[in-house]
This record gives sequence, structure tokens and C-alpha cells, in this order.
Amino acid sequence: MDIRLVMCDLDGTLLTEDKKITLVSRETIARLKQKGIVFGIATGRPTESVLRTLMTEQILPYVDVVVTNNGVTWLDRSDNVESETYTLKMSSAIEIFSKLSHLDVSYAIYDERYLYTNKINDGIARLLGFHQLEPYICAITEIKKDRIHKFILSIDAADMPTLESLAKTFPTQEYHGFMTQTDLYEFVDLRVSKALAIDRYTKKHGYGLEQVMAFGDTSNDIAMLRDVGLGICMANGTDDARAVSKDFALSNEEDGVARYLLEYFDIH
Repeated sequence: MDIRLVMCDLDGTLLTEDKKITLVSRETIARLKQKGIVFGIATGRPTESVLRTLMTEQILPYVDVVVTNNGVTWLDRSDNVESETYTLKMSSAIEIFSKLSHLDVSYAIYDERYLYTNKINDGIARLLGFHQLEPYICAITEIKKDRIHKFILSIDAADMPTLESLAKTFPTQEYHGFMTQTDLYEFVDLRVSKALAIDRYTKKHGYGLEQVMAFGDTSNDIAMLRDVGLGICMANGTDDARAVSKDFALSNEEDGVARYLLEYFDIH
């Protein structure tokens, strides 16, 4: 298989559980680049937060493309142009929250400075810290936006199965949702996926998804793992991600991505 691009999810995949990139992973990505393979990140995080993490973890110089907001946005670092696929109507977020507000759930909507929410629970507090945003607490109907990148819900992990079951009953053709962490569930425009953004990047550069290898671990990675030429699920991955993958790697705590790349590309 002629692999030209390797795409990698962050949380639960390239990052360890303490949100670090190991020296082994960093050195492996550097050697991968020396072989002429393009490398990219595909994550649910917003762009500025991702770039900050990649700089802190000392791999930003090796990253050619950054897919963010679960495929709503993607940054081509060859020309530093950030593009959008499809955004979500604010009215859809209000509709979703009205259907789930009987649960003990907090919403999150980002912009450049603020994280809008109705209340701060553990998940929201973690997002505020990750993305270095200020909280803006208000009713969702007070937010003056027409469209947003995505709509996040934070709920106690024990109650996530209830939220997932309810979300799957929503009769809409405008959005879809998926669990991104044990206590976070996100909604985006129905057409959006990490695979869509990756496809747009590869077409811009003259090739296709069949020449892409991708690593992921959970529900927001499903389309990416399914649609690329070689989708690889981490050993710590969820059952739905495993079901669509073509191969498997060790866990994110065992340098799974690096170990797989070292063997596949015969990197010494």
C-alpha cells in the first residue's frame, strides 16, 4: 500500500493519559518525516488549543496538516490556510439541549476567548483548563451566534449511556453526535467527520484517502478509521472504533502509534 499521509488522533491515541507525547513518539515522527511521509493530527479540539499543545510537546515542526473540531476545520501548514467544511446551526444546539436538559448536563460552546456554558462541572472545568478559555455562564438562548463549530455536552460518565441512547433517537437530518470522552458527547453538522476534512486536504495535494494511514481510539474516529486506506485502532479503543478498523496498535500508554510506525515503515 502506497501510504503518503499518516493522520493521528490526540487524546487516547498519540497522547498518554497524562496528555504528553513521549520521546519515543516524537523521535519516530521525526524519522517518519525523513522518509518523506506527510504527518497530520485529527482531533476534536479547537485549532489554537491544538497548536499550543503541539508546540509544547515539540512536534509542531513535523506536522503538515491539523484537522480540528472533529473535521469542521482543517489547517494546511504548507500555506497556513485554515478551511471549514460545515458548521452547525445555533438553533440546532438549542434544540438538542432542550431535549436533554432534564439530565444533569452542561453544554459547552467555544469562541476565540470564551467557553459558554450553563454550569461548570468536572468536564467543563477540564475543557477550560485544556483550552485556556474564560467561562461565560449563561442560558443557551442568550448566545448571539448564528452558527458554531460544534456543540459539546458534559455529563457524569455513569450517565453517558442514557445520553447516548437519547441522542440516537433524535429525528434530524441536520446533525449527528458521538462520544469523544467518557464524560463528553459532541454534535456537529451531519456531513462533518474527520474523514471529510482529510479528504479535502488530500485532494488539494493530488491524492486520495486510499493513501492515508490513520490512528484513532473512539467514536469520533469511526469515519476516519473506516474510510482511509489503513485505519488502525488503539488497544484502548472503544468497540465501535475497533469494529471498523483494518488493524490494531498497542495502547496510548505503550507508545502504540510509534511502535506501529517503526515496524510498518521499517524505521531504524
